[in-house]
Amino acid sequence: MKVGRFSDNAKGVYCAILSAFFGALLVILVRYLSEDFHLFFVVMVRNALALLMLLPQIIHQRKVIFKTNRFNLHLFRGCNGLISMYIWFYIVTIMPLSEAVSISFVVPILSSVVAIYYLKEVVKKEIMYACILGLIGVLVILRPGFREFNNAYFFSFASLILWTISNVAIKVMTRTERPQSIVVYMTIIMLVTSIPFGLFYMEPLSVRDLLLFAALGLVSNLLHFSISNAYRLADLSYVQPFDFTRLVFTALLAYFIFGEVIDFWVIVGSMVILLGVILILPKRKRGRKPKILAPEEL
Repeated sequence: MKVGRFSDNAKGVYCAILSAFFGALLVILVRYLSEDFHLFFVVMVRNALALLMLLPQIIHQRKVIFKTNRFNLHLFRGCNGLISMYIWFYIVTIMPLSEAVSISFVVPILSSVVAIYYLKEVVKKEIMYACILGLIGVLVILRPGFREFNNAYFFSFASLILWTISNVAIKVMTRTERPQSIVVYMTIIMLVTSIPFGLFYMEPLSVRDLLLFAALGLVSNLLHFSISNAYRLADLSYVQPFDFTRLVFTALLAYFIFGEVIDFWVIVGSMVILLGVILILPKRKRGRKPKILAPEEL
């Protein structure tokens, strides 16, 4: 079946689910590496290897990739992304992974609200229902009033704000910038700004460590490519609810790799979240000629 037969929204959803899977892999790798290395060093090496993997593409398409009229926005996105990455990586080292991921699901809700009022996107009622169900699912998982909140939750809320800002910035940039340019500029800026912090915690790497860091860089790049394409193909408010599938991927990986038992309320909450996702599954319309992307848009 040809990919061109699917609508832009369907392609955007596919990319969003891919980014959710890569996001789950990312937190697993960060948790594993943080047991032996300082967070600043992990971030620096991650950024260095991510840029190294992009070098062939940068060399081949340098004239196109570096062409931009929005460098200030790239700089803002990169610095904001670095701070958000520091906080998020720290959170996944001090909290159960499924719980940390469940808190991050407030981001799609915040991003959808911002998209409505700031980006002037048209939001269907099904999307609003999905966001409401997603919020209910998160509350079921966290059970406010029944659990003691600690500093980890305050870091989580700071991460939510920064993450939302990054999502909106990416959506704005996709109107004029190529996904490849967004990822390359972000990676370069994040590497340059992370070096002063990571140099103080440098440690020798074994072959095993190098492979793990290489996997971290690769997964990070795939994550950002997927999410940039998702935002380019569909409205931010449309694809954001599908990020809830990240909880399912994370819970399964955390169980098999770290032996984290999935809490009953996490299962209940995730089912509520997935119900919201199902409500807005894109449907193909028969008899309507789909939009075919030009080669330079792919």
